[in-house]
Amino acid sequence: MPLYTTHAIVIRSLHYGESDKILTFLTRDFGKLKGIAKGARRSKKRFQNALGLFSHLRLIFFDREGMGLVRVESADILHAFPGISEDLRKIYFGNYYLELVNEMAGEREVNTGAFELLLAFLFDLESNDPKEEWLRMFEIRILSLFGYRPNMVRCGLCNKGWEELEERPSLFFSIEKGSLVCDRCSKRWNNLYPLSLGTARLIDGISQLNLKKLHRLRFTPQALSESGELLPKFVQHQLGKELKSLKGLRELLPSGRQTNAR
Repeated sequence: MPLYTTHAIVIRSLHYGESDKILTFLTRDFGKLKGIAKGARRSKKRFQNALGLFSHLRLIFFDREGMGLVRVESADILHAFPGISEDLRKIYFGNYYLELVNEMAGEREVNTGAFELLLAFLFDLESNDPKEEWLRMFEIRILSLFGYRPNMVRCGLCNKGWEELEERPSLFFSIEKGSLVCDRCSKRWNNLYPLSLGTARLIDGISQLNLKKLHRLRFTPQALSESGELLPKFVQHQLGKELKSLKGLRELLPSGRQTNAR
């Protein structure tokens, strides 16, 4: 049975039997992997508490023919992110990152960009007070990395671009089409969310900007409100369900926000 080594982040953990764990990892070289760690709950020497959520590891595992669960042989902690696990607000943010990645990623589909994005956002989360705009940035980048980048450049019905859309009094976003819809075309479509051109440009910029420069961007109150309305709904539409971690986040985020779809 071949032995492999890779960097990994623990994104899900379940008890199995009396002493084992079933784990889900996002790895740098193999994509999302599910594995079993035999005796992980009672063998402190073997795994040294390395298999907690958020942990960044050097993972060594056995795999047979790329099928089913891998067998975790050992895991060396590179960073455990104690600054997240000791702060309830950061745990809510971190759990949302992990759940979103887990739901978006297909098993064994390599996506190095997603691994680097998650790791960078976990480091930022540990070192700084969490901000709502981080959630929006993470959603935008994850959607783009997994092929669901929203069209924020042209109307999805008449194909008019930014220069022509500047002359329109109102813009909208269609969850179903994943695209901008201009004021004139909006009369032919339902379930639209109001969206300013500035917010559309910001979302498009975030989807393409170098990861190291991402946190230099600032959301206006309008951009934060508009993106906070439509992006979680767009994620839900793509996944076909609402993420469980959103329930906890709602208690931390502005409570007065109302759904403005028409």
